[in-house]
Amino acid sequence: MSALKLMLPAILAGVGLVMTGCSDATTRDDVADAREDLREEQRETADVRQEAQEEVNEAQRDAQPYTANRPVVNDDARDDVADAQQDAAQDIADQQQEEDQAAANLDATQQQHQATQARDAFVKQTEDQLAQLEKKIDALKEQAGAAEGEQQESLNRQVEALQGQHDRAEKALEELKDSDIATWQSHQEPVRMAMEQLNTSVNQVR
Repeated sequence: MSALKLMLPAILAGVGLVMTGCSDATTRDDVADAREDLREEQRETADVRQEAQEEVNEAQRDAQPYTANRPVVNDDARDDVADAQQDAAQDIADQQQEEDQAAANLDATQQQHQATQARDAFVKQTEDQLAQLEKKIDALKEQAGAAEGEQQESLNRQVEALQGQHDRAEKALEELKDSDIATWQSHQEPVRMAMEQLNTSVNQVR
């Protein structure tokens, strides 16, 4: 398994910004920032590789003083080259880790943004449905106010029951909005069930 995949769950859990109406959200700007961070780390990796190679080349040049006939390389010079190569490899590895972290952060941010869009679309759709059902309940209240006797009592009981179901659906939706973006889908089913029951009850009123 790649280091990127190993880092992703931890990064995904930590990405997210507060947004009005919901517990957290990730925006297009967050994705753009994460993408730019990755580009910067990629540029830095290229620079580190170049600098490391230059340092190794310099150590190799310093390790090869020439006599009149052939190059002479002593043990200390060989050690200097080996040290330069080791330092270069470590610098590159350290910077590559930074680049991998930035790549994992971009991947996590993109996933967070997709989840945010899906959550917000579901919330808006449900809120619109609740608003329409509230209008129907208000119309039934007016109808009950104009009725008399047993019909009025029956309508009032039904309106009271509908209002209770509407309140429960709103509460379920609020719990979804208050949940973390990583767990919001686990709150979808209670909202859907509450909305289905409310729709069915509204349509059954006579």
